[in-house]
Amino acid sequence: MGRKSISHIRKPEILHHTYKVVEDEGFMGMTIGKIATRMGVNSGLLIHYFKSKEGLIMEMVDYLYKISMRAYHSELEKFTTPQARFQALMRILFSTSDERPRRDAVFWSCYAMGFRNPDIRDRIQAMQKKFIAFGVKEITAWEHAGLVRVRDKEKAAATILALSEGFGILRNSLKHLDSLEDIARSMRQSALEALGAGAMSMEQEEIRSTGPETGEQTTATWKS
Repeated sequence: MGRKSISHIRKPEILHHTYKVVEDEGFMGMTIGKIATRMGVNSGLLIHYFKSKEGLIMEMVDYLYKISMRAYHSELEKFTTPQARFQALMRILFSTSDERPRRDAVFWSCYAMGFRNPDIRDRIQAMQKKFIAFGVKEITAWEHAGLVRVRDKEKAAATILALSEGFGILRNSLKHLDSLEDIARSMRQSALEALGAGAMSMEQEEIRSTGPETGEQTTATWKS
């Protein structure tokens, strides 16, 4: 089979294959040559889009944000009321299930590179601000529905992000910890308190793993 021409490849396709290479070999093992081989194209075609490996990694940060938000929206779109979305998101963020959207090795590896590279760190910070903006939008809808009471929505969204990211690290490093489910409940309760909804018990919710309107199983994947 002949190699593809540049007219037949686009950035999302390149980033998808980059994700797969990083998933297998990490960012240290990822090279433009390996990505090109996987795609069946000449390395020069990829350099047309990304001038260097660092430039490709920078684009990967934005790509990780897009696929993570796609996973969240895929999960939340099944719930049409603010209360259902609220309960669903609290479960998603602090879930111990492999069937929920969650950060994976590619995401955390990208984070780690931000400690060494200030440009990547700046891009990651921009991504985190987008996550916080998403949280503020959700919190605003919950507040209008009388579910929460929040004076500083940005602070609350940042607090929940910190809690969920911390739980994600724990979940990935200590997946078989016997008390992981208890820790998830504790961190979820801390998130509720940050929202002024500390008295609301997530254990009493009737909506579990199916959408109230569709009855469909609400599973989503973080994978590219």
